[in-house]
Amino acid sequence: MATHLEVIAGANGCELIADTDARTSKRISAIVVQEDTVISTLTYSKEWQGTGTDALSDIGLSGKTLVKGAFITAGVGRYFTAITLASGSVIAY
Repeated sequence: MATHLEVIAGANGCELIADTDARTSKRISAIVVQEDTVISTLTYSKEWQGTGTDALSDIGLSGKTLVKGAFITAGVGRYFTAITLASGSVIAY
């Protein structure tokens, strides 16, 4: 499991997501919004559980427009496992 500093520093690399294609089977610790963005699907799993949870409703982001610069983390011991954008772009770490 990554330490807090490793999550913030992006120690596992990154991926620019700038389209509406579904990304699945991912292990994303954090997301940085590059422009105003709407996320249509965001799922996370706890490291010790294999089941996914709807992160958008769990953290109150359903139907919200995220503004440029927003920093969204999955939380300690969790990873975003699937993401689909409705619009905008993000960098996933």
